[in-house]
Amino acid sequence: MLADQLSYDDFKARIDIQDVLKDAGYHFYRRDGLRYPSYVRLDSNGGRVRGDKFIVTANGKCCFQPPQQKVYNVISFITEHPDFFQEYHAGINPHHLVYLVCNRLLNNPIEYDMRNIIEPRHSVKPFDIKDYTVLKFKKHDMENVKKFYPFFKSRMIDIATQKAFGSSFMLTTRQASEQKGRYFKNLSFPLHVPGQTAVVGFEERGKPRLDGTSGYKGKALGSNSSEGLWIASPNGTELKDAKDVLWFESAYDAMAYYQLCAHKDKSLADAVFLSTGGNPTVMQFRGVIKEAQNACHHLCFDNDMAGKQFVLNFNTELKHVKESIPKYGEDMAEYMDSLMDKDNYLSGNEDLLPDDVGKLYGKYETEAEEYMSMKYSGLCYEGDVKDQLDKANRLHKEYVNKMKEKLCIGSEQGHLKDLGTYDIPDWAICAIENGDYEGLTEEEETLVTEFLEKHFPEGYVSNIDFDNYNELNLYPAFGTRNSNAMVSHGESPYEAVKTYSVQFFHPTQRESYALPNLTVVREVPEDGSKDWNDQLIRQETERIVQKSQGGEDDRTVSAGIDLNSDGEIEISESDEKKHRHNIGR
Repeated sequence: MLADQLSYDDFKARIDIQDVLKDAGYHFYRRDGLRYPSYVRLDSNGGRVRGDKFIVTANGKCCFQPPQQKVYNVISFITEHPDFFQEYHAGINPHHLVYLVCNRLLNNPIEYDMRNIIEPRHSVKPFDIKDYTVLKFKKHDMENVKKFYPFFKSRMIDIATQKAFGSSFMLTTRQASEQKGRYFKNLSFPLHVPGQTAVVGFEERGKPRLDGTSGYKGKALGSNSSEGLWIASPNGTELKDAKDVLWFESAYDAMAYYQLCAHKDKSLADAVFLSTGGNPTVMQFRGVIKEAQNACHHLCFDNDMAGKQFVLNFNTELKHVKESIPKYGEDMAEYMDSLMDKDNYLSGNEDLLPDDVGKLYGKYETEAEEYMSMKYSGLCYEGDVKDQLDKANRLHKEYVNKMKEKLCIGSEQGHLKDLGTYDIPDWAICAIENGDYEGLTEEEETLVTEFLEKHFPEGYVSNIDFDNYNELNLYPAFGTRNSNAMVSHGESPYEAVKTYSVQFFHPTQRESYALPNLTVVREVPEDGSKDWNDQLIRQETERIVQKSQGGEDDRTVSAGIDLNSDGEIEISESDEKKHRHNIGR
């Protein structure tokens, strides 16, 4: 296997410190909140190990272990805690350990050779499809189809399936960098970052060996293995429009699944098939989930322990994505539509913010402008300038925190639907809050019941603002009638009463959902095979054996072409009409 030679700067830029902590056996500790996420180690009973906690810093790239203030980045954490990682063994070079752990987290193939790992080596340049000679699949050109046939024959993937995915694979040739005049030819499945059109790498498969065993498999040098996937659809459905997304560990498995199931499920032609090219990464999960938010995700990973772990990893990352996606109601819709960067919820037009958030931003903006004026005027004392900067930073944090609250960042779901705010009489608060009608007269019980049935027939959740009250409110939401009031002259029909402001929410409906239509289904081969290509090979082998044992009474004759030049017509690949002859005795 060959690996991208990435630098420490690449590792620090591409790998999240939280992913390193999770790989080291730490678990997210929700109780400490989400502003500065913390991770703790759990004992055998699932309880927290006291004193063993790391807190992620504000930039999200480092962590520290209180009460110590020493800050670790991805590299220093691995080198100073080597025994936390599965690649560790006594005497291992810490720099070699960093290389192994980081490449695994990036799903980056590792090059095994006899050279010292710390020997200076030339960095592999980023993937560029222009470095390859490409032969595309042409389903109507049988001479062209023959060139692809050897790569699919041992996998028993037929021509109909090849044609269905013909636009999503190719034959690529590249000269070996070490040996002039030597070229490598592979069947290549192009990798794309979800939502982008550029090819960022290849999932590669070599021609099977003469003994029938699989040949080379891996990824092209320089491939973006952490984010790129093979994305294909027989009918060309875009990932963002997909109703069904099917996940596999290899493109061969995806094609085998289609061949096994397409005749039973015609909708598969509109589905989108994905291959992670090996162990799926966090960035692959994130990219696809965010792009295909309305799809049913079919997790068709291998039927083994690793495949089961990938399913758990997907569900964990799905939860994290739900928490990170902004969830907003109508009052924030116009602002969110104005975002310059869809991944940065602070990049919109602040003039479109609702009042409660807009006022906070206005205060921050005023103090920030004052700081800039003081800083560049040259007339202010340095200490005053620093105080002004601290004030502006404090207001900015308040604004950001309000935005997170408004957009439900850190929560899997949006706020419950707001049903309105009402001034509720003091005597009815207990009944409204917890259904306690004790001490109320029959008339008062009727007033409360009529109010609730009229405004909240499906139930409610209430939030009572005990700091917002009115000692003599002439306009409560309901109450005792004032028989002497001249309503026609604008007087209130109610007697004055102490009221509290109560906000009501729908008990189940929410203003918005992170991923409203995304569902997850686990699929494994029905016959217990390890993967879908194994099931296809087993099924096709059994069919061939049964056919060979059919005797002379049932013969099949076909017209076609000799694809592999072995002197025999390939029946399953023939595009011409098949004739069936029954010979009696």
